Amino acid sequence: MNINTTKIISLLFFIFSAFYLYTAYQIQVFAFDENAPFNARTFPIYLGYAGLFFSGLKVILPDPNTIKVEHRTLEYKKTAILVLIAIIYGALILKVGYFLTTSLFLMASYYFLGERRWVLMFMLSFPFVAVFMYLLHGMLDIYLRDPFLQMLGVMG
Repeated sequence: MNINTTKIISLLFFIFSAFYLYTAYQIQVFAFDENAPFNARTFPIYLGYAGLFFSGLKVILPDPNTIKVEHRTLEYKKTAILVLIAIIYGALILKVGYFLTTSLFLMASYYFLGERRWVLMFMLSFPFVAVFMYLLHGMLDIYLRDPFLQMLGVMG
């Protein structure tokens, strides 16, 4: 049996999904929401089981055609920069707020992935995040703490 990179990545994703499923069961749920058909932990639990199922299938089923990857052509620098941007995003989201950090995260990601049209980058980040935040906050009544928008007086 030869081991290829797809099987190794699938095994790592299986382990990640198992950890994610374990942490999904640790999510606190209000007492009145415990037996509701859909609560705060429902989607993460289903997502964890789906990750286990599909990555498990990828590990145990035979791989009909293996892809030869040239490691010289992979862009490790861009990957490392994206990971660094994601870490900075996670560190700043509570302090700065969802709207500004998510918009800047998307702009920075677009830039480091090679997009240079600033108007397009702006249109795919700030308005998109604003619409998504309106859906969460305005229509679904999911409160997102956002110090930046509170400072501007948009949110109370």
